[in-house]
Amino acid sequence: MRWRSSIPDGIAIEPGKISALVDAFAAFGPLPGGGVSRLCASPADGAARDRLTALLREAGAEIRIDPIGNQFGLFRLSGPEGADRPPVMMGSHLDSQARAGRVDGTLGVVAAFEIGCRLMEARRRGHLFARDFCVANWTNEEGARFRPSLLGSGVFTGVHSMATALDSRDDDGIRLSEALAAIGYLGVDPAPPPPFCYLELHAEQGEVLEAANQRIGLVTRNWGAAKLDFLFEGEQAHTGPTPMARRRDALLAAARTICEVRSLAQGRPGQLHTSVGRIVVSPNSSNVVADRVEVTAELRSPDDAILVEAEAAAQAAIRDAAAQAQVDLTLVGRTLRKARDMPRHVVSFLTQCAQAAAQPVMPMETVAGHDALSFIGVRPTGLVFVPSIGGVAHNEAEATRPADMDAGAFLLLEAAFRLCAETAPFSSEVDMELQP
Repeated sequence: MRWRSSIPDGIAIEPGKISALVDAFAAFGPLPGGGVSRLCASPADGAARDRLTALLREAGAEIRIDPIGNQFGLFRLSGPEGADRPPVMMGSHLDSQARAGRVDGTLGVVAAFEIGCRLMEARRRGHLFARDFCVANWTNEEGARFRPSLLGSGVFTGVHSMATALDSRDDDGIRLSEALAAIGYLGVDPAPPPPFCYLELHAEQGEVLEAANQRIGLVTRNWGAAKLDFLFEGEQAHTGPTPMARRRDALLAAARTICEVRSLAQGRPGQLHTSVGRIVVSPNSSNVVADRVEVTAELRSPDDAILVEAEAAAQAAIRDAAAQAQVDLTLVGRTLRKARDMPRHVVSFLTQCAQAAAQPVMPMETVAGHDALSFIGVRPTGLVFVPSIGGVAHNEAEATRPADMDAGAFLLLEAAFRLCAETAPFSSEVDMELQP
């Protein structure tokens, strides 16, 4: 069965527009290799947020900044009868890793913005809507400066408390609340109500779509992830005269941990990914035995049982590394995200939208974490992928073809018209689940 498009004649996303917006935002925190450095609540992040605010205001959206710094642009599409209905929401994040590509979360934010503009254009032409539309830029998705990741969307959905999130500190001891205040985004506005449906467009950050020669991926499940922040504390000493047997080397414990955590994945090929991506060494001098090392390890798996087993093995290896190096160990923080299915009725709905848009789609999993995962089990949620060239991600060379960006945005434009124009756009068997 061929589904008919809900997009009115004359309403379209200009080819190349999404890519042009992605490139425009790359001016905030630019790097010589073409990527960006836009850590959460940095001056570059503030400048990007300012630009988004200006674009949203010019487009006629109502601007809200909540107390965790989440940035919302609410497009008022419905009449008074729709004011009490929860909006449709799309978005992603503008913060980045320290040396990142220009696509990542920016794609989802600018695509949502452009979709909002097209909906407003249709409204001005007399198209009727039952729901409003909201663009979201979530604070600290990356977890590169403040931990944990998915912080702003996690506060919005109740995964994290506001107080704990605002008290999160970077490696210099600066609180998130202080950093947001410094760039003018420690907000006071009430957040919009929980959405009727949350959808997100993102680059795949892997090679699956490209290898299959597919343009659109519909995420059906996420991998689980366990993240451990821990501290080794030994004793500072001279690397020359101090006898080896007397050394309490915190960096040695970290080195043993890095190797052991990697070995866990080698025993579960394709079922377990592990890494130690962050260490902070003190005093970090070539001729001083390190007395303090902060380490962050993570494990990812599509199978929760494997993840639990691997985390237990990792914690045992960390304890053993501390004992062998004769240092003290403190587990500073732990987060766990279980493997979960995306709502099947939303995947089905997006499949229908893809058929209406004449776009073939490929079901797939996400190994990476995205803000959409904060909404699973809370609100109807969908995540759409477009290819990453060569599977490159979290790297300045990260890229997605403009035509692929257009295809993903066009699919979500179709979804937006259906979701905003109807009070119950999903099939009848799930309507009760979706009503506010």
